[in-house]
Amino acid sequence: MNNVEMDNSKATLEWLNSQKQNTRWQYQNRFELWLQYCKIKKIASCGSEQLEDIKARRLSNDNTEKYFYDNEIPRFFKWLQSEYKSKTTQKPLSESSALSVCTAIRGFFAYHRYSLEIKKDALPSSEKVEGTQQDHSFDIYQLRSMFNMGDLRERTILACAKDLWLRVGDFASLNRDLIELYIKREQEQAENENRDVDIVEFELTSQKEKEPCSCHLSRETVELLKDYMKTYPKTERLFPITEDALNDLIRNLAKKSKITLTGRVRFHCLRKFGITLMHGKVTEPVMKYMIGKHISKDLKTYIQNNRETFKAFKTIEPLISLTKQNGNGVNQKLSEQLEDLKKETFKRMAFQQVLQKMFPEEMGKAIRELAKEYNIELIPEQEQKGLTTKTQLWSLSLENFITELGKRIEQKDLERILSENDNNNH
Repeated sequence: MNNVEMDNSKATLEWLNSQKQNTRWQYQNRFELWLQYCKIKKIASCGSEQLEDIKARRLSNDNTEKYFYDNEIPRFFKWLQSEYKSKTTQKPLSESSALSVCTAIRGFFAYHRYSLEIKKDALPSSEKVEGTQQDHSFDIYQLRSMFNMGDLRERTILACAKDLWLRVGDFASLNRDLIELYIKREQEQAENENRDVDIVEFELTSQKEKEPCSCHLSRETVELLKDYMKTYPKTERLFPITEDALNDLIRNLAKKSKITLTGRVRFHCLRKFGITLMHGKVTEPVMKYMIGKHISKDLKTYIQNNRETFKAFKTIEPLISLTKQNGNGVNQKLSEQLEDLKKETFKRMAFQQVLQKMFPEEMGKAIRELAKEYNIELIPEQEQKGLTTKTQLWSLSLENFITELGKRIEQKDLERILSENDNNNH
């Protein structure tokens, strides 16, 4: 596809076969771009030859020779954005796409234990590159519209996905027998304890980060799963579907429901939905445990012993109902209570940051520093309403400032968490 034959050399195939299916296909295409560039620049034409080449060059005392490949990657990065023309668009790649291609090539060398040392500022960091596509942010009303357009299988997949917040690879690998066992376990415990069946909880280890992930299935999802398992033939995986097909399923439901989209739609958007929903309502260590991110052993032990993830999921279960059956009709009231709690939490954080920077005689300085840090306009609205008493103006403007600062801290904190998650998803 890129005027270069597929590289079947041992080094390349070993590297590609170590990747997940979806990643393998992407990396193969990106490596073909690299080989196309190498052919033009008369560099070794396959992965195995390049390993032999870099091995010999690393023995040189001449840094230009020794770090040949390290210095070639930034040139490749510029070539992708200038001379290269995509077969599909007939245009060069965007900065973010070019960086993704270079990351794959660096991954090839790193896999074979030749980490490339790129000079500082020779390549931009992923944080500084503005992507051409942003993921769409679903809200529960859009998910309900999508749910109504699906058949039993599609509804069950969507319900599980909005509960579990897993990466697509982990979701596609869910074992049917284990899920069925977890449901039966909860049913038996409920019967023994003479109570209604509650949330099903279990733990799995994420494929990407090898971290434990505390998972939960809401009561409405469990009912859907029961119907699904009665209807569809038994298979090893809960949903015998590929990662690409899961992405397509979510896109098709979004298209059929005719919801307004603000960005790219893919399965990962449901993980983002969970993180955004929990932000400000669930403590960060608990949230990390629920999405399979690393936390200390002591924190994990505390969270497990106190069933903090179960409590957290129980709290937000009414807010993620697709059938409005979770929580016995208290959705709106609980939602308002949680929103008020969230606002107060970030207002307290704002006060703390003011106090950290403040001495009694330097209140103004502290506010100016924080206003600059969070890009807050300091001209009080009250000045335009005829207030002239400095005491009145000071009191009112400080209250407004703290409220606005809380909002900015909340937004910045959510952007940090989503950025960390997105960076670890590639």
